[in-house]
Amino acid sequence: MKGEKEERRLWLPIQTIYNKELQVAEFLREQEIEYYIPMMYEARDLPSGECEHVLVPAIHNLLFIHREYDKDWCYKLLQTSPYPLYFLKRERNGREYCTISEKEMDNFMRATDPRIQGTRFIDPQKLKDKEGMPVRIIKKGPLYGITGKLMRYGSRHYVAIEMPQSTALLKVSYTWCEIVTE
Repeated sequence: MKGEKEERRLWLPIQTIYNKELQVAEFLREQEIEYYIPMMYEARDLPSGECEHVLVPAIHNLLFIHREYDKDWCYKLLQTSPYPLYFLKRERNGREYCTISEKEMDNFMRATDPRIQGTRFIDPQKLKDKEGMPVRIIKKGPLYGITGKLMRYGSRHYVAIEMPQSTALLKVSYTWCEIVTE
């Protein structure tokens, strides 16, 4: 029974207002709701003149909730949250909320691990007209097995992992990739 329930769990992207990601995360933690916020290290100057690296949200206003898709539960969460929340919709004028499969989210979470340096986050609209080739990273290491689209952005090759409202770009050599034909 529990395994069956686990299979129906999905990831739901939610948006909040500017700079409230960590407060929303605290609310979700209090409600015992599993969530994910892509994080990255940012250099901050200290009053002493030194520099420290601090973990900060990589994509402002965006979090992901992990649970079964239940529209009624989503409405209740929106009503009980002390912060403005918005579930992303599949289609602009549609009624159904966007969902992300376990496999896609696992791929995204591995790609956005803050220990991996050089990951960029951009608006998916910037890649709208660019063609990409579906690839899997085959070089041994923390990126091994990640799938995405190999494309040029600027003057470099990246593997793009697209999600609603954001795309993670991993700077890789094209020699690290194999074409996926699935």
